[in-house]
Amino acid sequence: MPTRNIGEIVALMPEASTPDQTSELKDGFSGDVEFPYANFKVLATVGEIDPVTKKALTGYPDGQAAWLKDNDTVRVAYQSESYATMSNETYPWLMETGVKFTGSHIHFIDYDRSKFATFLNDNSGPASQMFKASGELFDRVFNAFGLEVKPKNTTKTDLAAKWGNQTNPDGTIVEFISGSPASGTTPAVKDMRLTQGDFFFHSFCGAWYEPANKYGAGIGLADDVWLMGEEWNIGSSMFADPDGSGPLKGSDVANGTMGLASMVVDVKNEIAYTVPALGQAGYEKLMPINSQNKDYVLIVASGYNHDINPAPLKVYVGRKGYGADGKVVDQASATVSERDKFLARNGLLYGQLYGMAADSATFAKLGITTVDADTKMLDSYLTNALAPTTFSARYYPTSFRWDGFNTPEAVKDTEVFRWAQDGDTSSSGVKEANSQPTGYTFFNSDTKVEHPAADPDITKSRYVQNHTATGALIGVDFNLIAKEIGANDLDKNGLPDYLSANLTRILSGANGALTVDTGNKGVGHFDAKLNPNLQTAQKHIEANKNAMVAPDGLFWAKASDADVLIVDEDSGNDFGERKFALRIDPVTMQVLPDATGYFLAQAGGEKNPRALAKVAANPGDFQKPRGSEFSGSWDVTGLVTRKADGTFYTKAELAGTGNQIVESSRPLDEHVFIGVLQQPSESGGAVAANKADYGGQIFQFNMDIPTGTPVYRLLDRADGSHFFTNNVKERDALTGAGFTYEGVGFNTPNKGTQALYRFYNSSKGGHFYTASEAEKNALVATPSLGYALEGNIGNVWASGAAIAGSTPVYRLFNPGSGMHIFTTSQLERSALLAPSTGWTDEGIGFNV
Repeated sequence: MPTRNIGEIVALMPEASTPDQTSELKDGFSGDVEFPYANFKVLATVGEIDPVTKKALTGYPDGQAAWLKDNDTVRVAYQSESYATMSNETYPWLMETGVKFTGSHIHFIDYDRSKFATFLNDNSGPASQMFKASGELFDRVFNAFGLEVKPKNTTKTDLAAKWGNQTNPDGTIVEFISGSPASGTTPAVKDMRLTQGDFFFHSFCGAWYEPANKYGAGIGLADDVWLMGEEWNIGSSMFADPDGSGPLKGSDVANGTMGLASMVVDVKNEIAYTVPALGQAGYEKLMPINSQNKDYVLIVASGYNHDINPAPLKVYVGRKGYGADGKVVDQASATVSERDKFLARNGLLYGQLYGMAADSATFAKLGITTVDADTKMLDSYLTNALAPTTFSARYYPTSFRWDGFNTPEAVKDTEVFRWAQDGDTSSSGVKEANSQPTGYTFFNSDTKVEHPAADPDITKSRYVQNHTATGALIGVDFNLIAKEIGANDLDKNGLPDYLSANLTRILSGANGALTVDTGNKGVGHFDAKLNPNLQTAQKHIEANKNAMVAPDGLFWAKASDADVLIVDEDSGNDFGERKFALRIDPVTMQVLPDATGYFLAQAGGEKNPRALAKVAANPGDFQKPRGSEFSGSWDVTGLVTRKADGTFYTKAELAGTGNQIVESSRPLDEHVFIGVLQQPSESGGAVAANKADYGGQIFQFNMDIPTGTPVYRLLDRADGSHFFTNNVKERDALTGAGFTYEGVGFNTPNKGTQALYRFYNSSKGGHFYTASEAEKNALVATPSLGYALEGNIGNVWASGAAIAGSTPVYRLFNPGSGMHIFTTSQLERSALLAPSTGWTDEGIGFNV
């Protein structure tokens, strides 16, 4: 049971395939690490300790990010998803006031920048050789009453000695289950009271680091911040049923408390604030996107609604510079607290939550025949593969808005129940309020929606949302926000009455929505009944489904040659949880090529031969077979990229918009990421001894998935022909001028060996494309046919020269119209070749 210093462990927890070699079943060694489309290397492992402070890294590792501490130091931060007595209490996190918290921690690890930049691709040894220091992200914390937390007491009026998840609005502490031994036929009840802290931070999951002025001077947050939230609901796990065998449950007790903290860390000053304006209902992730306005912030608020179903997708709109009373906060006043100055200038004192809503015509278009706010209508739409993929909606607030620290509310009295209130009359004859917006109904959903991902294009106000409950993926574009956020205010409350959005269903939750290219790896663990033939991660083996299943982690990376979503599933897959990449069209957000992902890695699973062999990355840490999951990714490319003169970009150069500009200027194969893996099966040994809760790992990785130059496809509305171009200016000039942009038709590979030629036929008025030198030469040599060579639009592989992993582009011809069409979509090809359509198959035109 060795305890290692941070970064000393080199064995990887991520795996490329199920272990099938004796060398992959050794304690303290990696499994199969021949990853087909990625490369991984360990940064740190839960249970390792700081050599100076002797404090351990805790788990599960979850939300993560990185930034420059100074020009020579990369700071990696991650938070642990920990549940105190619901799992295992972590060691105490001591604050300046003397109060102690167990449960989740937020760790930082500082690395030498030069070594960090080359670490992934060199053989310089373990990450410990570049380690500088570690610690916790803050040492002061404020509660839902707006007070700096001090050690716990039960005096109701001493509100500083309280934490919201076990405190009622009047200051009453609600104690956790005290437990009792077994008696006769009555089973034992676990004691849930804390022993390692006054309070506990409950399950910090997805996190987000947001630098100041990310979208331009004065736009976005005013300070560098870390956003996080306690998630879900501690309900019946921590609180006894208040009426014994009666109808009330522990969840009702939890609903009467201040709920779960939405929090922001002032990174510079190492202070954490609870932000009730963001909600008290528990979030997977709080993530800003571009508000397009210096006076407002826009934050995606993803998840849980205190486990009260249903509820819509939500965002928060906050007005910068204003207090909870709607009045300006004087940043220069000596009488205004630093708390209020910080929260106000970041738009976190005066604001409101908004939920997605649709009108009756939209519901009908999407196949929703019964509009009922009490039902999970969005789930029905997302799992209907035949429903339209695009629609418009509005985001409306409820009647609730947090109005200040001096008037605290229980979570049950906030917005959580209002999303579904539509004026129904209960069986007892009581009529509920109607909280639906006029002419609209909240497009309610299961509240298990986990990570969102922000569009890295800082000129856009878009994000993509994992719909974990259904396995779907949906894109949201606030395309009119520049006009609406500051002007759409008929009630004159300083906040918009609603926000308009265009929605795109990127992947449905239906079987067949996604197939993962495993690159001849991703073999699932053997099971005589469920996986006797060693199926691969091209589908979800346990669910027997070609789709995403319980997608959790999500990150959107933008490179000069590709936009990529990195997806992590959290499905309890016994055969290995998947991490994969999806290339998407940067305009339409649709997956490229159609319905295909690229396998990066898998992990864990109760059928894993490594678990059955009782081995771990750190010898002696194996505890028992459990499921695993990857949980998020973060792009660190800007921190490791060197300029033409060989120097790094400075902290000042990467500030504001700088980091995104650098990242998006580099091809995908130059991008470097960090990520985490939760590995509870490896929670014994040093993890248990160091009170680090559940095991896991933090790593660097990169990707080598098929990329290339986008070739855009447009429809000529006059004659129905299709036009292809790799020129963005040409695409934009034609879009709307008689042409409809249909998205990326395909991507020409960077290493293609055959030119793709474009001809224009002046007599017919259409374009023709070929990757055949013989066909090109024949057309050039026969001018009477009317074809003029316009050049090439990229390099491809000829029809008979495909390489492993390439995608065929099918060529079809319509003798009646004389038109050709080119597509990578099997569905489109099959539809065009249906009887009576007039199209004939000309086979594979070329490969990309």
